Amino acid sequence: MNASGTTGTALRAPRWDGTTGTYPQWYEDPLSCLQTTLGSILLEHGLRPVEVLGRACEFAFAPDDVMCEEFYRPAQSSRGVAADLCPYHDVESAWTSGKDADDLIGLIEEHAAVIVAVDNYHLPFRPAYHDVHAAHLVVVPAWRRTGGGQLEFYVSDAQPPGFQGWLAAEHLVESWTSGNPTDTQDVFFSSREIGGRVLTVKVRPEPGPLTDDQVVRALRGNLDRWDTGTSGPADRVWTGRSGLRRFVERLDEHSADPARLRPAYTFGWAMQAQAYLHGRFAQECALRTRPGHLAEVAASADRVVSAWSNVRLLSAHAAHTPGAPELIRRRGEELSHAYEQLAVDWRLALSTERTDAS
Repeated sequence: MNASGTTGTALRAPRWDGTTGTYPQWYEDPLSCLQTTLGSILLEHGLRPVEVLGRACEFAFAPDDVMCEEFYRPAQSSRGVAADLCPYHDVESAWTSGKDADDLIGLIEEHAAVIVAVDNYHLPFRPAYHDVHAAHLVVVPAWRRTGGGQLEFYVSDAQPPGFQGWLAAEHLVESWTSGNPTDTQDVFFSSREIGGRVLTVKVRPEPGPLTDDQVVRALRGNLDRWDTGTSGPADRVWTGRSGLRRFVERLDEHSADPARLRPAYTFGWAMQAQAYLHGRFAQECALRTRPGHLAEVAASADRVVSAWSNVRLLSAHAAHTPGAPELIRRRGEELSHAYEQLAVDWRLALSTERTDAS
């Protein structure tokens, strides 16, 4: 941060107008297409994705959800998944759907850039083209007709190997309306119809420079959600400390059933990505001020990321892992400990004179 205790959140980049240059892309490993597409739209609006998506870190699990898409994240807010991921900014989203190219044109005209659900099997630029069915997200900010009258959509996909450019409408529409049938080559992200889904996103006026007070509010909000989580029989989403405990217990209960463990691989990606971004956010804040408890927050968030890797990979490969039930129990305990340590470091950061603006 500078001498006034602020740092620029806005990049002041001009909005992409579809006529020159390329659409802004944003990608970091280990993010899924949910974060990269939303981050690209934030970038187009002149915001720094890490500062917007990285402030929040929480646990949220919906036990009755279908979890077979790369972009799955349990919905919490009535303002959509974007609001769940960006609770400290005026961002919201909504899922809608269409059935043909005219519908997609209408959504682009109404909302500008939209996030379109697709099946990689039908996209010529994806390695899975005509090989593997798998759900994915891309940004579609524009459409046009060529001199010969052919309809094309501009498609931006930051996920490796990465692509952006104009694509014939038939490829995108076929991918967007795919049945995405069960595919033994990708049991995690196939078997749920794409169904012409589109995620529309609203990003309202820029929040201004990041301040110490905003960092404090983010840490305090994360800690409050951790301490006051819900996991009762009537709660659709298990959250916070109590929710994580129930999730770990559920893993243990299903430890001998690989099919019941498998959804943890998909679900865990959203949680892992959020912890990664929170670690990046805390690390950048620490570098701009002075090393201290924010650096510890970053290190603890990285430990949450590692713990999720262990849980996700073990859940994915439990059928071929000797001693999987005991390992599941151990990895669940490690995940709980990693989150608890992160909460401890939030408290320590809030207690210091440097970050406590109360």
